[in-house]
Amino acid sequence: MRKIRDVVAHLEVRDASKPWEKPPPWLTFFFRLGQLMAACHEEGLRACAVVVPPVRSFAAVSAATGAVVGVAMTAEAVPDVESHFRALSSLPHGTSLVVKMGERIYAAKFTGVIERSGASFLRIEYNGMKQLLPKAQCRRAQVGSGGKRSLPKRAQSPQNPDALLIQRALGPHASQFLSVPTVDAVLVGQLSLLEQEITSVEVRPVGTETATATLVDLLRPSRLLPDGGIPRSLVLSDRISEFELPVADTPHVVVFDGGRAFSRYRSEFRLSSWIAILDRCSPTFQEGIDVANQEFATRRGPVQLFDKLDIPSGTELQVFERVR
Repeated sequence: MRKIRDVVAHLEVRDASKPWEKPPPWLTFFFRLGQLMAACHEEGLRACAVVVPPVRSFAAVSAATGAVVGVAMTAEAVPDVESHFRALSSLPHGTSLVVKMGERIYAAKFTGVIERSGASFLRIEYNGMKQLLPKAQCRRAQVGSGGKRSLPKRAQSPQNPDALLIQRALGPHASQFLSVPTVDAVLVGQLSLLEQEITSVEVRPVGTETATATLVDLLRPSRLLPDGGIPRSLVLSDRISEFELPVADTPHVVVFDGGRAFSRYRSEFRLSSWIAILDRCSPTFQEGIDVANQEFATRRGPVQLFDKLDIPSGTELQVFERVR
């Protein structure tokens, strides 16, 4: 596995009641756990991490944020042209697309494929215009729009605090992070609680006072971004029966906050890697443990990459490779 940059070590955090500080050990642990799970998944491993912390607060949110950052740092920058063109060509007419043209990003629609002089083109409509996109340039188009009516006509200014944060944290991966919508991670749990945690933690790179943002800007859940924001994750309630991913994607990592989420939703994400956060004080704790035992009984084997994680005191961690 390629070397993973320790992004969290270069950040400072705070909430409304505390000054800026280095991420505490528990937050660092969950962030790194998310990063590692994303990297393992990128290498073709379907893993399951079951974590029982003393307190669940911010655990799932930190792990999901780490997973999103981990995907950005380890995933291939662009898809293969041939396979991507085939995937787009098979879409139903009228499918929503996001198309990047230079420094501009447009909401578009797929209208078909044509052949001209032996060359293949995608037919798309955006900004009131019809355009033919050559096969060689098909990676400019991605499925999805997050339900937004439109996307920003220009890329974010590098002077925006959130863009500066991402630029400092992700380096050369920042441009792709802010321009291509994906669902790298899914976070499932009590919606109001998760949203409160995501929006209450501020982050910034070490050594700067201008690039301050919240976890929203790193996790980038579609429901919490402004209209036109580029999503990288999805936050789901553990009490809904149906949902739809904002883009056609397979999440690298799904984080289940509690036994109810783990029990009810794991079957919806069999192709993803899992992190289950189980709270001892929750009435669904035993339900989550029972599910974890079922998955552990059919495991393929252990995962050794997590042995070097500094596990906080009072936290139990079990990681294993799932049978696909």
